Amino acid sequence: MASPASISSSTSAPFSLSLPLHPSPYRRLPALLSRLPPRRFALAPPRPAAALLSSPSHAQQDNEDEKEEEEEEEYEGEVVGELPGEDDMVEVGYVSGAHGVRGDVLVSPRTDFPELRFATPGKRWLRARAAGKMQVREFELVRGKAHTGKKGWIVRFDNVDSLDEARQIVGSAVLVKTEDRPEMEENEIYSLDLVGMRVIVKDTGKLVGTVAQVFNFGGGDLLQVMVGSAESDVQPSSKNLDSTPSRQHVWIPFAQDIVPDVDMESREMWITPPKGLLEINTRPEKSKKERRAMDWKEKKKLQRRITAAKKVLNEMEQGHILEGLASGDKLEKDSLAEQIGSIDFQLFKHAMSSVSKQIDSTFKNLVANSSSSRKNVMRIPCETLMSHEEKGNYSFSNEFSKGREILQTSKAAIVLVTNDSDSYVMDAELQRLLNSFSEFMKGEENHSSLPFVIVSPAGQVDSIKNYLIENDYFGFDIQKVWILEEMKLPIVSLSSEIKSKKILLKSPWEVLQRPAGTGSIFSSLSSNKILEALNAMGIDYVQICSVSDRLVLGHPLLFGAASSRSSDVSIKLRKTRDNTEDGFDMILSINHLNKMCRDVSKVSFTAHPEQHEHVERADGQWVTVQPEAENSHRLSADVTSVLDSCSPDKLFVMEMVE
Repeated sequence: MASPASISSSTSAPFSLSLPLHPSPYRRLPALLSRLPPRRFALAPPRPAAALLSSPSHAQQDNEDEKEEEEEEEYEGEVVGELPGEDDMVEVGYVSGAHGVRGDVLVSPRTDFPELRFATPGKRWLRARAAGKMQVREFELVRGKAHTGKKGWIVRFDNVDSLDEARQIVGSAVLVKTEDRPEMEENEIYSLDLVGMRVIVKDTGKLVGTVAQVFNFGGGDLLQVMVGSAESDVQPSSKNLDSTPSRQHVWIPFAQDIVPDVDMESREMWITPPKGLLEINTRPEKSKKERRAMDWKEKKKLQRRITAAKKVLNEMEQGHILEGLASGDKLEKDSLAEQIGSIDFQLFKHAMSSVSKQIDSTFKNLVANSSSSRKNVMRIPCETLMSHEEKGNYSFSNEFSKGREILQTSKAAIVLVTNDSDSYVMDAELQRLLNSFSEFMKGEENHSSLPFVIVSPAGQVDSIKNYLIENDYFGFDIQKVWILEEMKLPIVSLSSEIKSKKILLKSPWEVLQRPAGTGSIFSSLSSNKILEALNAMGIDYVQICSVSDRLVLGHPLLFGAASSRSSDVSIKLRKTRDNTEDGFDMILSINHLNKMCRDVSKVSFTAHPEQHEHVERADGQWVTVQPEAENSHRLSADVTSVLDSCSPDKLFVMEMVE
């Protein structure tokens, strides 16, 4: 078995806490092991990871029933069009959808070399199931380019020249010859070679199970380990990897501190899992009947949402986006239904009506004149808030004392909003913020975990979730942790009249949507029943903040100041030369949070002019509109609109001074 020292020295870079956003098909191993012959397997297409921390496997259950039915009938039909052999092919991506009307397709990569695979012309092979048989066909890749809006590639294959022809290859796996795989550097190996290895707890020698699959949802490799299985139970072949094990399994991040020792010769890896890791993400076993019942319930929920949405859309004279439900294939219609069902129409209707009656924001006035226009102001030196300690400054002793009491009795909660910055930067900021708060709470007597909510862009949900798993949630109670995807609203056409504003479509089955801004946090807390949970926990104050270099999570002075003034909104401001704010940081009373979440009209929206290509119906045909100027509005709300609904005597300003 490879020694820990040799592993550590050779794996330091890839095992960094900064998580890559792209799939990583290989890992560094000791130099001796890198000379082992590579094994040739292909991963199944990635399934979307669930947004909750409990188990990433829920996102895969939707396809299990269909796969099991296929296996019952006649699975594993012969491969049509024999190639040099399936073992000589490796999967590098899959066709996830059609793009445009000229035959282009969208490919989701399963490779660390996407430019080589999807932008370099040459032969590719597509594998798909048709009429109960696995068929592999050769295609010529003509050109490809990265998709700016999604983590995918827009690809053109020869002889695929129309939308109908493109639809026929949607769902196909993209293959290349194994001999064409780029050579690994010294001390590297493809992560697929981990499939079939036994996983053993280093401290106890207890067998956990066998690696069944290796997934990457954007936050680093995750090992799917079948519990209690022997190596013979999992044969690393493409057929096995195209299915999801029905037995109980756990998810183990492939990180150096969790998997310090890997021995390729004995086919064993020794793990040091954080406390609770093997228990909290264990996938409960469900029978086929139970999974079908759950699937049926979810479909019924979606049907109810669609029925309600149709009524609202017709009332708003937006029925044109429903036309895609009557055409296209099942995948396209299901995708459109999901998009329609996910729209918060109460918030959307309010956004459409509120943009026509803009009012000046109290926040802008506060930033410019906080100390002169408000009597309820506390001036605090910046260094006082750079750590959780009081550091001998007794000017705020009363506030510190009150704040510590609120934190120790779990009367506080935190909502953190992340931005769309680079994942490495975001990981570093999260590590700083969470480590600092965790160390502070460990030093407090009789402390308990606070409710913690993270709201992030769609592309970061899985990365943040995996990052928390790898770091044992930084001491937070997993039952009190939520990770939410930021809410989106449709893009609408330019018009001064509300009823003339039309929702724009990117395709007949794709609604043009953009983030609704930080002001949509309140709708997210309500719709995900987090507000209900906070009230049930007896929370008194909630910190709502965005990531910045000056942010400190759960600072006792902030909570104590809000409590001692009995304020509904306490906002931290730092004046700059141009009177702008870098992010936001505020404390809301639970009463004011209830008011904001239960009445969307309290949130003020702004319409931002933008230019968007879209499709629309003309003479019974869908045509693409390519504007030459701004043609649409993005509807966005700012979280600081809470100030506009707060009584002046219940507003407290904490002004940071150098």
